Amino acid sequence: MAETVTFPEIPTPDEAVAQRATQLRAALPSAAGLPTGSLGELENAVTWLASCQGHAPAQQPQNVTLVIVPGTHGISETAPEISALPANFTQSAVDLLLSGDSPIAVACRQAGIALDLIDAPLGSPAAAIDAEDALPADIMNDFLAAGAAKADALADAGTGLVLIGDLGRGVTTVASAMIGSICGVEPVKIIGRGSGIGDEAWRVKVRVIRDAMFRVRDDRAVAERILYRLGGADMAYSAGLLAQCAARRTPVIFDGLGVAAAALCAEMLAPGASQWWRAASQSAEPASEVALRGLMLEPLTNWGIGTGLGLGAVMAYSTVAQAVALVDDREPGA
Repeated sequence: MAETVTFPEIPTPDEAVAQRATQLRAALPSAAGLPTGSLGELENAVTWLASCQGHAPAQQPQNVTLVIVPGTHGISETAPEISALPANFTQSAVDLLLSGDSPIAVACRQAGIALDLIDAPLGSPAAAIDAEDALPADIMNDFLAAGAAKADALADAGTGLVLIGDLGRGVTTVASAMIGSICGVEPVKIIGRGSGIGDEAWRVKVRVIRDAMFRVRDDRAVAERILYRLGGADMAYSAGLLAQCAARRTPVIFDGLGVAAAALCAEMLAPGASQWWRAASQSAEPASEVALRGLMLEPLTNWGIGTGLGLGAVMAYSTVAQAVALVDDREPGA
């Protein structure tokens, strides 16, 4: 296997700033109608954001960017039943994104979020993971490095918050196999209906994931092997992006089962990186709960968004931004 990318020791968000943000939050006048704890998980998100920024109270993130990482997965061709989406879904979705007419593109414009579509992984389609490795180890390493380089570029450009979403027919199947392998959960306990598949297709999906997990049964503790044997180019890119964002102290809100699977790998590659991330939502896929539990992350919302494309991250960010505005830097009584 080719020498893989290594990540520096991950810094921790500023705990002293988090405590100061909590104190400022408690000092809001009662007339504001926002007693401590009344914002629920959003309150924790605002404190987390302050600790990542190193400033209390939290400030509105500047230059927010949504990075969508699409992928092509061979399992969706050899076992087309695993997805109710049309065979050309991935490319059609990419084309619509590039046109600027995609609903997620519209949502980004309305929220003032830059949209960055990473189409490079589409040039390295993954093989059918129930029978063979997704891609060669050296190609995986290249995409892991590319994701890390993207994180550096975003940090150098002054990006204050990165949102990450996934895209691809068959991505929930691949992600479920990765999550099940890493977390040691049997296929029937992690597989949902994905894009809306029926009972027979669900059974095919169980078989595919079972066979894929069996192939890598001795590799579940090694992130690099999970990425090239099960994941693919998109998963490797997302893992590199997530890990290096943490190394560069750039907070992340991610969305989608594919990104959650990549996040598990990124945490293995760069221990402590998950302190710099928040999950937008927990989808209806059972593997989503398993992954977030493995990352020790609570979802920002309970909306159950499962569209992919980072839509959940965009909507969660917009809500967090409103919460930041509510808990501003006014002195009590001002």
